Amino acid sequence: MNNLTIEQCYEILNLTSTSNIEDIDHSYYQLIGEKLKTGNKEDLINLKQAHSQLIEYYQIKQENNDEIENNRYQKFLANIINKQLKSIDIRVKLELDSTHFNIILNNINSRKKTGIVKLIYDTLKQKLKDAETSVIISSFDHKNNLIWQEKITICTGIYAHKAKNYNTEILLQEAETNTNTYALPIAFLIAFIITFIEPLTWIITMLIHEFGHATVAWFSGYRAMVTFAGTIISPTKSFFVYFGILILIGLTFYKSWKEGKKTIMIVSIILAIIQFILTWNISYSTYQMLLYFGGIGGEFYLSTLLIIAFYWRLPNKFYWEFWRFFALIIGVTTFWGSFTKWHRISIGKDQIPWGTFWGGRGDSGGDLNVLNNDVGWSINQIINTYNTLGYICLLIILFTYLYFLWKSNFIFRLKINQYFLKK
Repeated sequence: MNNLTIEQCYEILNLTSTSNIEDIDHSYYQLIGEKLKTGNKEDLINLKQAHSQLIEYYQIKQENNDEIENNRYQKFLANIINKQLKSIDIRVKLELDSTHFNIILNNINSRKKTGIVKLIYDTLKQKLKDAETSVIISSFDHKNNLIWQEKITICTGIYAHKAKNYNTEILLQEAETNTNTYALPIAFLIAFIITFIEPLTWIITMLIHEFGHATVAWFSGYRAMVTFAGTIISPTKSFFVYFGILILIGLTFYKSWKEGKKTIMIVSIILAIIQFILTWNISYSTYQMLLYFGGIGGEFYLSTLLIIAFYWRLPNKFYWEFWRFFALIIGVTTFWGSFTKWHRISIGKDQIPWGTFWGGRGDSGGDLNVLNNDVGWSINQIINTYNTLGYICLLIILFTYLYFLWKSNFIFRLKINQYFLKK
């Protein structure tokens, strides 16, 4: 028997083009029951053929509709991702599989991988609702060779609680970005609050002050012991101190080299050079000047070192991931207190801290008394020196903070790079 037209199928089954599959089945079985009573086999054959053709027609139509919808959805997601990547001249091709999404990039090197994966992750996380979807992101060169590939899983809505089971690298990156963004401002807020607890502020600043003296002594080859509001320093140089400090610097360099921490390697080399110069290349009078300068000076440069070291990755033996938060609070509290104090001194709203803790303002052995009376620094020179040091340290802190913000913001970084490359 020849195939019927769709119109004939509708007519045989007493249906219209607006009917659905349920209508087709209902009408078919109703007519079958009626025809069985009459015993007309030819009508039964026509009914079966009409039913079979209409069902097949509807299934093909549904598949086509699903494919069209699928293509629209692919295009929708691809357009959203490409809109995010447009500013950095990157486009993707997106394909939907039965189990995952395939996102294809052309000739994107591995240096941009982390940022692009994070951007795609954030975009899909916003757009997919109640989803636990695997996404495979691949970059191919112009010869269709795989450059890199990354698999991520998007968990949203009712599946959001599963996100912690996937994408460990992305979640750690998010945490690090948030830490780099908010840690320093929050630390300054805490430091501002701590300034109202004067005894606590004084103890923190006093310890950093004494370590300022001690570090000058240690790096100049002298024994030094920090005590409460004082530092006991040996009058003669010690090879034990020099080589002890040098060995510690060398071990730090070695561990950093083993763990690929280049910043700490560079810092270690700089510290070794500073130690050599201070120990063997400066006069005793210069050492004495640096020693007395290093108390308040340490309040600035040691606190700054603690603050910017928060962003560094020290060797694992330092357990820096834990201690760096305490170091940041201590550094910011000391820096903020010293910076604001010397600013007030420079505008005449505070007094220069002459003397010592134990001997009072009249003690001629105080740091600033020695710098003024023995070294020959004028009062203005003392004020200007510490204020200048404070502003230099503030610029270093701001530069470090902004640099790590820039480093953790992939899109902003790429825009800047492209801007200069186009020029």
